[in-house]
Amino acid sequence: MKRSFFFFCYLLFAGTLVQAKLIDPKSLKGPWRETVRIQAGQPVKFRDTLYFEFLSGTMCVWGKTTPSAPRLKAKLTGTTLEIGPNEFDILELEGDRMHLAGQDGVELIMQRYNKRPASLRNGNNVTFRPAISPKNGTVPDRIEPLVGIWKCYKRTSNKPLDTAGKYRIIRLVSIEETPETITGKIYGFNDPEAKPSWIVQQYEKGMLYTAGKDERNFRVINCQPNELVIENEGVVYYMNKL
Repeated sequence: MKRSFFFFCYLLFAGTLVQAKLIDPKSLKGPWRETVRIQAGQPVKFRDTLYFEFLSGTMCVWGKTTPSAPRLKAKLTGTTLEIGPNEFDILELEGDRMHLAGQDGVELIMQRYNKRPASLRNGNNVTFRPAISPKNGTVPDRIEPLVGIWKCYKRTSNKPLDTAGKYRIIRLVSIEETPETITGKIYGFNDPEAKPSWIVQQYEKGMLYTAGKDERNFRVINCQPNELVIENEGVVYYMNKL
């Protein structure tokens, strides 16, 4: 009886080892965004959303609520994932969901997401989604509800987007509040973190008035705690709060 029990335990342990070795690095292809953070066995609130994306070779883009992120070396050994100085144990990897455990005892639930769907890419000969405004949108009468970092996850347009105008496509809106004032920055498609193309000058009656490369007015269509929808030049931008 004891021999059978120990043999069963051996099979279970061996199976675990085999399973650990079967993680295909290709299955880590992202990008990935943190959706749940667990500490001491309980979900906790967080604002510094982690995201990362594995590139070709052994490099990984890693960042926390920043328009641009550093590239770090990545390595997968069994179920241990190393990204720069950060080390995680992959507890579960199934479909578009990955459960990680960090060395600090914090667990992360990561969700694979489509950063740039094919139908939204720039080009003169690609399909595009018609411009659609959400119904019953909430438009605040002051700028405070817009405070945060908002990243575009989807956009629709009333016509195909011209490649020459790629720089005008908005990828990120940052509204920051200090005890003295509220400032706003709007980043174009290729803008680095330190050089946004447009600066918010005023918010009035649901309009973000900006200046920079040129003057642009962004109409706020809907503002929710975790989603912001704005429109400019026939393009509707759907944004998640980071």
